Amino acid sequence: MKWRCLLIMTIFLSACQPQVVTSTALPPANTVEPTAAPLPTQTMSRTSQQPTQTMEMPTSTTHAFRVCCPLEEETLETLPSILVNPLVIPAFGRDDGHHGLDFSYYRRGTRESIQGIEVYAILSGTISLTLPDEIPYGNTIIIETPLSELPGPLQDKLKSLYQPIPENVQYQGECPEISPPTLTENLSVYHLYAHLENSPSFQKGDLINCGVQLGTVGNSGRSSNHHLHLETRLGPSGADLGDMAFYETKYTEAQRANYCLWRMSGYFQLFDPYLIFNAWLADLTH
Repeated sequence: MKWRCLLIMTIFLSACQPQVVTSTALPPANTVEPTAAPLPTQTMSRTSQQPTQTMEMPTSTTHAFRVCCPLEEETLETLPSILVNPLVIPAFGRDDGHHGLDFSYYRRGTRESIQGIEVYAILSGTISLTLPDEIPYGNTIIIETPLSELPGPLQDKLKSLYQPIPENVQYQGECPEISPPTLTENLSVYHLYAHLENSPSFQKGDLINCGVQLGTVGNSGRSSNHHLHLETRLGPSGADLGDMAFYETKYTEAQRANYCLWRMSGYFQLFDPYLIFNAWLADLTH
């Protein structure tokens, strides 16, 4: 009887002992890598869909009419300080006076000469003529800008200055017989840049934007010092100016006739470039 009681007691106690697990099938709890939680739906939406206004680039204010300074490191306001030869408009048929504005200096800031300063187009337009290093203009570019592209008040001002084309002009010098240009209902501004340092790299018909570099200041042609000669004229649109040169017997009749047509005939009439400059400055202040 005692033996049976001891056996029952032993079985009961062994059933109450804790079980020890020795299997390594599962890693310890602290070695399990947590799974990254997904981003909230609304956060994903905001980061992938930017507001429309933040994607647009700001637009700067532009002017339909634009004028650029013709010389590097200068402005339209500083040009008068380096004007060394003003405009003097001669009578029709004469080649005296002074047919444009000359800009030059010997010392300015750290520069000892205007030689090599970049020359820029004052208006957008089309190359009408390029000239090699011949007398008197030297290396030269002429650009045509339709008058209709200028502001109305400036158009009216330039038209009011355009005098009737004279008949039977008495030419100063030995001008050959001149063939007048084809007249149209439209007028254009022709702007000329003379005495450039090198032969122009542009071709007739090239489109030029305001501020495009045309060359550098030189001393080519009939010039005694480095300077930019800037000339502006009003004349019939689409004129074929042809090659022009004068004052030396080596030049052809066609070259001399084209020169006289441009300079003295009255078809291409001089006006002060400052009419254009001042119109642009006034436009900026309004």
